[in-house]
Amino acid sequence: MTMPWNINMDPYAVAVDQVTIPDGSGADMVLTCRYPAKSKAKGVVVFCHGLGSSGAAYGGLTEVWAEQGYLVIHPTFADSIFSVARTHPELGMDPEDPDLVLWVRTQPQARPVMRDILLDPDQWRDRVRIVHNVLDQMPAILAATGNSGADLPMAIAGHSFGAYTAQLFAGAEIDLPEGPRNFRDHRFIAAMVLSGQGRNQQGLRDGSWDHMTGPVLTVTGEKDGGAKGQDWHWKCEPYDLAPAGDKYLAVLDDANHYLGGMTPEGHTVPYQAEALTMVTSAFLDAYVVKRDSARTWLELVEDRIGKCPVLFKRK
Repeated sequence: MTMPWNINMDPYAVAVDQVTIPDGSGADMVLTCRYPAKSKAKGVVVFCHGLGSSGAAYGGLTEVWAEQGYLVIHPTFADSIFSVARTHPELGMDPEDPDLVLWVRTQPQARPVMRDILLDPDQWRDRVRIVHNVLDQMPAILAATGNSGADLPMAIAGHSFGAYTAQLFAGAEIDLPEGPRNFRDHRFIAAMVLSGQGRNQQGLRDGSWDHMTGPVLTVTGEKDGGAKGQDWHWKCEPYDLAPAGDKYLAVLDDANHYLGGMTPEGHTVPYQAEALTMVTSAFLDAYVVKRDSARTWLELVEDRIGKCPVLFKRK
């Protein structure tokens, strides 16, 4: 079958810069930004990293989005393992050691602290605060990346703990100690949830997704599990329990939590990584810049993306 959209249709050379903005408390926040080097961006993606990672990670995936014409903004959250090494010296980790990115395999003493962070409502709120600050500073970020004065459509995306953050901004309601809360921000017109969370964790429960009405792509893998031992079916709940309308689910064949190797923690599986870049790029083109051919491509996917078998659903 000849597909109407192709990920290689409009490749751009990519620039990668560190952009510094105030963090709202008198300190600085450093963002990693990937964007078309010699052209104006056509849209913005704020990408939220997973637990313990950083804004410097996920370049293999997000550089592809930049090649397609998007400005991708990577904040670093307080749960980055490098920040945790500084705030928890008792763990004996060197915050300047780049190999800390492999903490899941190499730093078992950090796991209880990281688990506590994952389940701490103050950490959820702090991630929301940081994304809000990025949004508030968007004119300065656009100017620093050659997009001064632009009013660009925006999406939010994230992996793992970052997928949780993306869900919040897409309208998933959570229970906090003070009561239910919805952080929906309509400045984001689409969201991508990569290995996200289902019910009974981090304040999510029945009814959490009732107001997640915008376009959302959920991606997981057949070997993707949750922090409490849930299997991949639990990772599908952001799709299963959201209202119909521009919702997509892709379950990648045999893929684990890193969905083909998005970060150094995961081994690269080329056919899975290619499927992930294809489906996410098509979704961005379909719902951020309203490219009809990309939306048609999403409607034509059946049981395979590239060389990767998938369980693919839409509603």
